[in-house]
Amino acid sequence: LPDRGHGISLAPDGRSLVVVARRPGRWAAVFALPDLRLLHRLDLPAGRHFYGHGCFTPDGARFLTTENDTDGGDGIVGVWDVRRGWARIAERRSGGVGPHDLAITADGRHLVVANGGIRTHPDTGRDILNRDTMHPTLALLALDRDEVLATADLGRDLRPSSIRHLAVAPDGEVVFGCQFEGEAEVMPPLVGVWRPDRPGRAPVLWDMPDAALARLADYVGSVALDASGATVAATSPRGGATAFFDRRSGAWIGVADLPDVCGVAADGDGFLLTSGAAGIRRADRIAAHTALVDPHPGFAATAWDNHLTRLPR
Repeated sequence: LPDRGHGISLAPDGRSLVVVARRPGRWAAVFALPDLRLLHRLDLPAGRHFYGHGCFTPDGARFLTTENDTDGGDGIVGVWDVRRGWARIAERRSGGVGPHDLAITADGRHLVVANGGIRTHPDTGRDILNRDTMHPTLALLALDRDEVLATADLGRDLRPSSIRHLAVAPDGEVVFGCQFEGEAEVMPPLVGVWRPDRPGRAPVLWDMPDAALARLADYVGSVALDASGATVAATSPRGGATAFFDRRSGAWIGVADLPDVCGVAADGDGFLLTSGAAGIRRADRIAAHTALVDPHPGFAATAWDNHLTRLPR
């Protein structure tokens, strides 16, 4: 890779994957599976940078990326035609500023975007250029045209809560995680759910005990659902902890410690967790005191980065 990558997207047919640059990068790389042979490199037009994530449409024909209009500051979803040599064919509004993560809805008909509300520019790296005017949103977009169908926010008091990552449950509910950029003593909830299929319904943030919330250090780095969609894991590399929730009730279950944990992916009824300092662990039998086991001792000395994607066997 030319620089540090961030999100990894697996094609629906399992024959390729795309790595998108860490924000505010300007490249994405397409690799064949299983040999990881470089197939294409996606280069942005002038005035755009990637925000770290992408996803395929259900038929695998198009690839969608979160981007920034560096001049105007508006969030953009770039559209790339896989079957025409990854040609860039369109741009659409993301429904907010600073789109980061995105996913296809459970019915395969729409796109949901986590607009973090943060504006950046390649000339100033990851500096937040609009801290006083942040306005994070969740947005529901049409998949086949430039139309924002619905947006939702967390209210004026939580505008410093940058909505960054999300996961879509089988019943259509969207789980999201936040990174709080406000005053440290505020300590707002960081994980919640939104029903984009129910117009006008506001996002709901889940409560957890103050001591457990403090262990997340105002920062959720990734969220994932287990294979059934019943349990949610939210990782915090800054806090070195992962919080678990029952999705249907919103009840907090417990927290497991793992230094610099960020990557998380479903592994049956549990999760695989990756760390920049302690290799890989499996969270099994999710409970108040979830035990983490090491399923791959050979990776004990491997430093893992932000996100984890499971490939087909």
